[in-house]
Amino acid sequence: MWPEIKRNWDDAYAVINPQITADGNHQWPFDPSFPIDVRFFRFGGRNRIRMNRHDYAELLFLYSGELTWQIQERQIKQKEGELIVIGSTLYHRPWGSQTGRENAVVLYFLPELIQHGDVTGEAAEYLMPFHIQDATFPHVIPARTRLPSEILNLMKRIYAELPAFTNHSRLSVKTYLKMILISLVNYYSNYQSTQQVFARRQMWIQRLQPLFQLLETHFHESISIQDAADTVGMSSSHFRRLFKQVTGQPFTAYLNHFRIAKAQQLLTSTDKSILDISQETGFCDQSYFGLVFRQLVHMTPLQYRKTFRGSVNVPFYQNGQQQRPPIARRSVDLTRSARWPGKHPTGSLKEGLSAVSGFL
Repeated sequence: MWPEIKRNWDDAYAVINPQITADGNHQWPFDPSFPIDVRFFRFGGRNRIRMNRHDYAELLFLYSGELTWQIQERQIKQKEGELIVIGSTLYHRPWGSQTGRENAVVLYFLPELIQHGDVTGEAAEYLMPFHIQDATFPHVIPARTRLPSEILNLMKRIYAELPAFTNHSRLSVKTYLKMILISLVNYYSNYQSTQQVFARRQMWIQRLQPLFQLLETHFHESISIQDAADTVGMSSSHFRRLFKQVTGQPFTAYLNHFRIAKAQQLLTSTDKSILDISQETGFCDQSYFGLVFRQLVHMTPLQYRKTFRGSVNVPFYQNGQQQRPPIARRSVDLTRSARWPGKHPTGSLKEGLSAVSGFL
């Protein structure tokens, strides 16, 4: 059994969905000077996170329950104790849960945290598992390999150092992160793929950028499939195929998800009426807006406003300093106690430094 974590797990849907932009890019509010974070999320329920990609690398340890992921057009199951590895070019989302109360520990970091100051090309080796993810990539690492539990312990150590404002804490975090990455490189060393996969997906995403920019500024206007195809210079049939291949969703479904996400932001951050919000987000009338909202969010707009206003626990930055609600630190026992049984597989910071000294 995994070590007990006594804390309030943040609702993943309420935190993540409003942060997804028109191009399906999930923008996590990192500390710009040190872009890494560890969070504790609860998945499940009837609400589904929008399909999204992100510029950061993502590791998610499933602490309890079982999740089904949609990664592009694939469906992948993740069981308790397993780790999922997700790079930056694949549209994905946790699509379904078995119990409705799946808890997960997630690590997000931007590649530049590793790339900064690298003149040897070693950063590319560290990040290899995130750059070779094609349609057959084995995203889930089974619990039986013991690697997920070792990485969980390193994620816990990173969390204990955050927010990292001192040189020592930042060195500690980067050391633990590099130990994680070395373990992943070793695990995926026999996987056959090429950097061409990564480059091709980046090219497809760039091809669609004019459309994503249009959605960001004109989502409240009528946008047909032909309008979208004309924006990127494609026939409607070619556009339909490419858009679904890149995002994992048909264009109309993607647009509705984006508009509803905008509405969710307005419902929880403003006092605007539901009628005004429906019109500002591109719906022809309040009744149709309510219908689509209930289909995607599984509650009415008014219920959503009452449920989530002021309740979303997301880190934010003020004058370059990370601000966290105190409960995030008090509610997790980070001491080396019976809750984290057995000898820690990674040893001390000094041992960690020694293990990766050739890469620092």
